[in-house]
Amino acid sequence: MIKIENQKESFLDLFQHYPVFTLFIEYAILHVDYVLYVNRLNHPNLIMMHVPPAFIFAGSPDDNEIEDILRIMNKGAWIVSPNVTFDQWLEKIYGSCMQSHPRILFDEGSLDVNHLKRYIKPLPKELSIVPIEEKHLVNGMIKEEIINRFFINTSLMTHGFGFALVNEEDVVHGFALTNYPLASTHEIEVSYRVGYESFQKYRNQGIGTTLVCTFLIEAIQRGYKPIWDAANEVSAHIARKLGYIDKYQWKMHHIIEQKTKK
Repeated sequence: MIKIENQKESFLDLFQHYPVFTLFIEYAILHVDYVLYVNRLNHPNLIMMHVPPAFIFAGSPDDNEIEDILRIMNKGAWIVSPNVTFDQWLEKIYGSCMQSHPRILFDEGSLDVNHLKRYIKPLPKELSIVPIEEKHLVNGMIKEEIINRFFINTSLMTHGFGFALVNEEDVVHGFALTNYPLASTHEIEVSYRVGYESFQKYRNQGIGTTLVCTFLIEAIQRGYKPIWDAANEVSAHIARKLGYIDKYQWKMHHIIEQKTKK
């Protein structure tokens, strides 16, 4: 694999019409000093983007590059695979040294605001859902899980939006927001979490669903298409309940052991 040092944008054609992780790829191109590898300089048909800890493949597998792949992708790497052909190729390369994690990308076209409103329930009196403000980004889960990962070079307050679940002391216990900085399209990716480990008594009261529905309604009313990419069955179940339709099943892979070159 050849590492591209200059004019990386001219090699990105293979990422056009990519089936998954499109907003992450756009985020990487606009905001991150990503690393790009190709199998040849003239008309490459295999490309690999490295945005630590993720590697994103596009094009077609090439067995001639397996030795370089093993050298470049080490233990701990996460791999975005666009299709079954790449899944099988990666499984051939890494075998038991790699774990595969099924994901489901959903279609948002059937979302309905009135349907979403049915899932909004009253909160316990000590909790509230409020628009995210700068004070919620100074420390806590939004800073640790979102700001420190995707908003290092830009501001969530100017290039994103969302809601925070806070207690009476304004401590953040959950969020639902735009996962990446807003870009040129009208698509946003939904990111939400409720920290139930901090208050177990609030489980199974519909708080998380109320939080994410509040965000989805706001996103739709602003004219955005809220993308949902489920990493587990719990997330997939919630998506279907809210009106999302299964669109594309894919896999993300994780190298758990170092594979030595043959």
